[in-house]
Amino acid sequence: MPLLKEYDIKKQLKENNMSNCYLFYGSEDYLKQFYVNKICGKFVTPGSETFSLRKYDGKENTLDEVLEGAQSMPFMSEYCVVIARDFALDTFGNDQKEQLLAYLQNPVDTSIVIFWMDSIEVQPKNSKWKWVVDNFTKFASAVEFEKPDGRELRKIICAYARRQGCLMSDSVASYLIELSGDSLNVLFNEVQKACNFAGQGNEITKEHIEGTAVRSLEAKVFDLSKLILSHNAQGALELLHTLMLQKAEPIDIFGVILMSFVDIYRVKQSVSAGESVTHPAKFFDYRNKEFRLKNANRYASKLSDAQLRECFDCFADADRVLKSTAQSGELILEKLIVQISLIIAR
Repeated sequence: MPLLKEYDIKKQLKENNMSNCYLFYGSEDYLKQFYVNKICGKFVTPGSETFSLRKYDGKENTLDEVLEGAQSMPFMSEYCVVIARDFALDTFGNDQKEQLLAYLQNPVDTSIVIFWMDSIEVQPKNSKWKWVVDNFTKFASAVEFEKPDGRELRKIICAYARRQGCLMSDSVASYLIELSGDSLNVLFNEVQKACNFAGQGNEITKEHIEGTAVRSLEAKVFDLSKLILSHNAQGALELLHTLMLQKAEPIDIFGVILMSFVDIYRVKQSVSAGESVTHPAKFFDYRNKEFRLKNANRYASKLSDAQLRECFDCFADADRVLKSTAQSGELILEKLIVQISLIIAR
């Protein structure tokens, strides 16, 4: 069976055509948990959970216990649903791999076993994870839950706002994503807060979002980058100090500042070649982040290729020092901000 997506598992549930064993993984945590709960709700009759629902955690339980639970007969339910959360399948030795493979090839037909990678990141290109995904794909079902793309993501959170009794426009949804990121768990929480602020029956505005939304670290550091690019080095240094007080990691701050300049470089080269501002999104991962390219376009024409090259030289030096010395990360970033500010001021 090919690798499945959210659409496929939704269709299976609708048609009552389930596999007996699943691997749930991917970048969208909300959807993974949503479909775990959906399967439990559909196939485990309320009141029969003691007999027909088994839950295991990779930190506390073993594969033997999971497979033993899969042997349980459902009582007053169509299936016994077995949830195996965060089992590091890529670390299995040969004996465990053989045991897992044997079950995938011959599952219990009265059970649905879900290996749910909640906090564990699956890397399909890694050879150990590739073995896992390939075998689930071949003998059972592997479902990759990706974050919805821009239009679909905006549609989802606008619909969620309506269910909470408020209206939200597409442009306000875009603004919320820009501030808070593209995690559905985070976005739903922020929409709920904005609805409470706006009041039932009212429309959520940008002002409501600004008054309630928690800005992601990425958004905060992009603000820092904007201060640098707007020739406000003092403001950038003050924001850096605030981020450090909030326990942000220097290497994370460095990475986001660097990406701001990478965005500018990509947009500059794209426009110079007669392409659109968003052309780089065809080649690089700007899923739900195309606004970064539009923001970068504000500065692309103001910086020369020579200035950008000098800035990237500074980034290379700062990266080396951050990773190879015990020098204060905040001091390294302060020096970087001053150096870049002097370059773009010329």
